[in-house]
Amino acid sequence: MVYNFHLLFPNFPQFFLEESDASGTLVIKEEEGIDPLAFPVILIYQNNQDRNVTLATDRHFDTPTADQEWIFTVENVISFAWKTQGGEIAYRFLEEASEDLFRFWLYHIALPIYFSIAQIYKFLHAGAIEIEAKTVLFMAPSFGGKSTLTDYFLQKGHPLVTDDKMATFERDGVYYAVPSHPYHRPFRTVEVLGHECANPASQVRPIHAIYILEKSDPTEDIVIRPLKGIEKFSRLHEGGEMNFSFFTPQYVSYLAGLANCVPVYAIRVPHDLERLEEVHRAIVNHTCPPQELS
Repeated sequence: MVYNFHLLFPNFPQFFLEESDASGTLVIKEEEGIDPLAFPVILIYQNNQDRNVTLATDRHFDTPTADQEWIFTVENVISFAWKTQGGEIAYRFLEEASEDLFRFWLYHIALPIYFSIAQIYKFLHAGAIEIEAKTVLFMAPSFGGKSTLTDYFLQKGHPLVTDDKMATFERDGVYYAVPSHPYHRPFRTVEVLGHECANPASQVRPIHAIYILEKSDPTEDIVIRPLKGIEKFSRLHEGGEMNFSFFTPQYVSYLAGLANCVPVYAIRVPHDLERLEEVHRAIVNHTCPPQELS
């Protein structure tokens, strides 16, 4: 199960992940007729993983329609094509393609783009784990220690919710975290799928809390403080992911609702790997105070 969907790979049945109570099925199939230059409306053109990527569509992208067509292309590697709400993603291998690159670009990049455009999920740039069945998110600027802390929690036996892109949605005023896939990249080597986690989370759960990591001097105390008001919203906004320009108003409104409903804390994390156990213990005790466990 990936992002709470059951993925079907007609061309790669070995990629099958254990079936469970997924909310839907998404077919991932090969299609040789995909033309990366077919659509003139290019939404983005940027460098990602040291490669040029483009996202193009067949019409204006201000308000995507259900049958609107999209092509996401990784230069010289692969093209993915889909309709906004078509229920399947087609792909075409280019000259530098491989199965490993296919899986990396599908799980880590293409699927979050697909789910964002379909407005199935809103994404945050966060790692997430479970503590006593409570979903906790870690957010930080690039190279802010998010991946390192997530990896440490995994080593301590906590289930992995997501490595980097946190899929979320709101229902009846509750904000939920959706487990992404079982792969974790503690070090951001380009185009690497990552280690398969032995203990991935499998259930969609409410977001219990979000911790914003703040690097501090190696000798400083570990301090957790609640964020409120504009600081709380702005720190969440800094962690936006897949925030396409045509979704900006909805995304800002979504983050405002998230800020109103979910506790957000800043935690001072000493810049010392030897103190990760202290940070782990502080977050665990803050999430599940000892009296709750007794």
